[in-house]
Amino acid sequence: MPNTITRDQNTERQLARLAAQRYLYSKAKLISIVQIILAVPIVIVWSLAIAFNPDLKVWAAFYGLSIAILDAAFIDHFIKSLKIQAAKIQELFDCDVLHLDWHTLKLDNKPDAESIEDLSEKLRSKDPELMTLRDWYPQVVESLPLHMARLICQRTNCWWDSNLRRRYCFWSGILLIVASILVFLIGLVGEMDMEKFVLAVLAPLSPAILLGIREHRKQHDAAERLDQLKSYVEEIWAKAIKNEITLEQIERSSRDIQDVIFDCRSNNPLIYDRIYRYLRNAQEAQMNKGANELAEEYFGSLSRRNNG
Repeated sequence: MPNTITRDQNTERQLARLAAQRYLYSKAKLISIVQIILAVPIVIVWSLAIAFNPDLKVWAAFYGLSIAILDAAFIDHFIKSLKIQAAKIQELFDCDVLHLDWHTLKLDNKPDAESIEDLSEKLRSKDPELMTLRDWYPQVVESLPLHMARLICQRTNCWWDSNLRRRYCFWSGILLIVASILVFLIGLVGEMDMEKFVLAVLAPLSPAILLGIREHRKQHDAAERLDQLKSYVEEIWAKAIKNEITLEQIERSSRDIQDVIFDCRSNNPLIYDRIYRYLRNAQEAQMNKGANELAEEYFGSLSRRNNG
């Protein structure tokens, strides 16, 4: 089967799919931000209000209970649903562009073309030409056989997401450390005793700090899973260039890899759009360099075999 990845990824049909999945992820991120605002800043305000007026405890408890029920009954489920829809559309893009079979048993039916078109139009209002979605995979893969080009693209998926999350973890970790230091400095400068420090400073800020810690751990764990998958792709790649596995085995491994990529996309924590855009540009050059090195490795091994 010919390798048409770089051509297919920029067709209107595939760009519409990328636009649709990005719109859904952005919608999930927006709802997640609202969820955080309801759960953290407003809770901090309630904590501070109770410190000055203890009679507000009942209303604060009612608010907390209402938000907990809303989260469990609606918000969490809705965010999860959006992530799965987006992951399915992105899987449809990958299956077509990388020439992989649709895994019906795992994924059920393919997303409707009408729904994809409707969602993509919502993103086109901001980016009519969808320039940020073009050349999704490195151009260098066009020179490789399909089964090898596909492995590079799958490795790129893993590396991109993992590296983005690790950089996000680094800066969120720095922010957590700075926030913790500021909390204790507030107590020292204010010459507070322990009771006042806990009630007036630590308790109100604890939801934000705990949320930051949980988010940091989730992103770190997601990056670890992606690194493990990347290592597996590299293992298959190494065997492939040494002719230690058959084409059929490579094809089967790529399908298995794609299943795990889908699971990561539908389950991993979100990275908010503003942060994603800030970190994205620096990664594109690294991504292309990594793909170029793998392509050179393949052609080098091919040359050695021919000369041997």
